[in-house]
Amino acid sequence: LTMWHKTIAGLLSGLIVMILVPSSISLLFPNYIGVVLALGLIYALSAWAGVMTWCYAADNSKQAWLRAAKASIPTIIIFIGVFFTAAGPTV
Repeated sequence: LTMWHKTIAGLLSGLIVMILVPSSISLLFPNYIGVVLALGLIYALSAWAGVMTWCYAADNSKQAWLRAAKASIPTIIIFIGVFFTAAGPTV
């Protein structure tokens, strides 16, 4: 049962990190969106694998979920901040 918690925690938080980090960067640099997304694929997959491995290395399911929260909550907060500041209407 612990492995399922580690798997789900790592998968969800890894996906959040993998999607929101390149999205945040592309919002900050809209002129270079092609380069950001191309490099984002390489680095985002590595980040996802890192988060998954970090969650699998947890001793128990509670620690895995805490590690998942440490990886995904700051990413979500940063994305929300970038979204509301950089993605607003241009005047």
